Amino acid sequence: MVVPQLAHMVPDFERQVGVATHLMQQIISPALRAHMTGGYSGPAQATTQTQHFAAVLQSLAALAQQTSLAKVWRRDVWDFYGDAKFFSEQTMAPTLAMHWKQLVRQLLVTDKDRVADLLSRIAASAPGLFANRVYEAQTRALALRRLSFAVWAGTTNQYLSHLPHVQERLVDILKNAPLPVVQCEVFLCLRVLLCRISNHHMSNFWPMLLTELIRLCLLQLAREGPEDREQAQLFLAACKFLDLLFVLGTEDFLIHQWVFITDTIDALYGSPSASHALLDRLSTRLLSMPSTRRKSAVVRDNSYPPALLTRGEDSNLVFSSVAAIDPALGVDLGATELQMLGGRPLKRPIISVRSVASIKELDEFVHNASAQTFQEAFTMAEPDMEYIDALLMSDLMFLDFTAANSQSPVLSPAGFVSDFEL
Repeated sequence: MVVPQLAHMVPDFERQVGVATHLMQQIISPALRAHMTGGYSGPAQATTQTQHFAAVLQSLAALAQQTSLAKVWRRDVWDFYGDAKFFSEQTMAPTLAMHWKQLVRQLLVTDKDRVADLLSRIAASAPGLFANRVYEAQTRALALRRLSFAVWAGTTNQYLSHLPHVQERLVDILKNAPLPVVQCEVFLCLRVLLCRISNHHMSNFWPMLLTELIRLCLLQLAREGPEDREQAQLFLAACKFLDLLFVLGTEDFLIHQWVFITDTIDALYGSPSASHALLDRLSTRLLSMPSTRRKSAVVRDNSYPPALLTRGEDSNLVFSSVAAIDPALGVDLGATELQMLGGRPLKRPIISVRSVASIKELDEFVHNASAQTFQEAFTMAEPDMEYIDALLMSDLMFLDFTAANSQSPVLSPAGFVSDFEL
């Protein structure tokens, strides 16, 4: 490839800038715009559109590695990253996400002021006479998704200096009772922060986190009447966050874990109906609810291949399950085989879907969170961070606002789950 060898082929720096500028203006930028608008048509039957886009991104990533040429590509990458179609089917796919991760990381390393710009876009706009609350919520959610993707693309503690400002934005969002679509993005952002910021720096977040998690659990316990799909999606986001907390087992959370699950031997032999833990109480409620037609949030499969499922009927699923599932009793923890890495057992989150239509689909997580967390504590298993990172990547790629309001402007298409491997 010519781009990585540009400095050797063209020793003169001014000529390098000229060649790089020509590549951006005549080849890379037009190809990116065509892909993002869905209007690209490559050579007939030579390769797929995704492969063409991957080749373009690979050339751009090679150019971005040359920091002396940052001014040539930085503006275009920022424009693409800020486009409403960035998290779309044309732009993002499992094979493309890693290229974008490299580009966004390099962009924010070479231009640190962009992080402040990302944070400023999260702030709520002043209410107007003709304000569209749903559209504003979608715009804010998209801004949160960009921030989450940027933090995920970075290294550990890379954005530590911005953490107080991130906390301020997230607290402000939760105080203003946002629509569920925004709250879902808050929980996704928090999951990314847990994996990219050292735990002892997150201590100031716990009052807010615990208050919101308890509120959502109590809301589901007290809910009457027909289910709201938006609220089901919000509760899924909260459960994914709890699922990650159970796996990571951070010291700051362990002292509060009893609020949500039973962390004694009663987790294995006690009755959920006698427990005061919120998830155990909710499991009793879910048992009385009629079952849904859709698959539960844990796949009934004994295997755990490290790849995204590609079957059409399972397009909502991300990974297969680690545990054997009994339809009546839930996870048979005695038959569970933990993943191994170098002789050490690894533990992984239970929930493996992007969306649900009913909280009943979360019954297997709710029923078995206490027992599985208690048992894993005695295996000395460590979190499978590679798998957790892949789950985050999968959730970051997928953005669907159609559930918020079928009449509202749609900023992103439906999700996809093809050709990704760890």
